Amino acid sequence: MRPGTDKLLAKAARALAAAEAGLEAGAADLAAGRAFAAILNAAKARLNERGVRLRTHARIAAAYAALPSADGAPPEALADAIALRRHLAAEPDAFTYEDAARLVERARAFVAAAG
Repeated sequence: MRPGTDKLLAKAARALAAAEAGLEAGAADLAAGRAFAAILNAAKARLNERGVRLRTHARIAAAYAALPSADGAPPEALADAIALRRHLAAEPDAFTYEDAARLVERARAFVAAAG
């Protein structure tokens, strides 16, 4: 394991746990935000293992799309999560509990694929 990957995986796991707790508490916006963080950190962990360290969402998504697809964590899912995050920022009231639940489920798959 490359240096830094363990930290990214730990951040992804903590964010996933917070997303699940937010979902249980009925806080869809909190759950979605933490699920997004889990997905992003899991993607960054996979990239780090290949020596790629990026900061912007667009560059992370582009580099992630060039990786071999991982079961449960396809590149399209990362791009969709980024788009959903932008939508949530623009219209937080339009986001439903079901949307958050789907994003948390996607985060579980990303964290599992990266670990």
